[in-house]
Amino acid sequence: MTTITALERQKRRPDRVSVFVDGAFAVGLSAAAARDLGLEVGRELAEDELRRMAFAAEVDGAYARALRYLRSRLRSRHEFEERLRRYGYEGDIVDAAVELLTSRGLVDDGAFAGAWVRDRVRLKPKGRRALRAELAAKGVAPETVEAALAENVDEDEEALARRALAPRREAFRAKGERKGRAAITSFLARRGFDAGIARRLAYELFST
Repeated sequence: MTTITALERQKRRPDRVSVFVDGAFAVGLSAAAARDLGLEVGRELAEDELRRMAFAAEVDGAYARALRYLRSRLRSRHEFEERLRRYGYEGDIVDAAVELLTSRGLVDDGAFAGAWVRDRVRLKPKGRRALRAELAAKGVAPETVEAALAENVDEDEEALARRALAPRREAFRAKGERKGRAAITSFLARRGFDAGIARRLAYELFST
């Protein structure tokens, strides 16, 4: 058996504690994790308890990394998993950290998909096909994607395409009819709009 000989609050990070076992530093943990594990000075730890403590420390580190990744925008569960794996965390650590994020409301693919769609529709209009592809690449389940589209996209495809095209109308017109139509068709295709809509709007621009 080994014994916890000290629990010291870290000076630079007072929400964390350093755990000393048999007089030597063992791991750093969040104060919450230390409480959850029931760590206290004088407690004797069996081998499996030492392993649980080391595992909790790894999860703590992964969780802290994930929080920093969350600063710029909401993330999907898949994005968190991929980022933590890229940092070198093993699968069980990744799973535990993401579950902790989920339990605290920080991972929610429904909320993520809704925010993604709203931002795209407002700032950079795209067709539903493109939005489906983007969210699928983020690992969002098809049923969650469809719910986000249904809840957050009120316009039909042509109305979205018109809004996407509006800031660039004069630039396309300046290319001349042949090149301008081709450029419009290519642009709207990249934004995920149907070829028929793209051709119709290209024709319309050069017929007015």
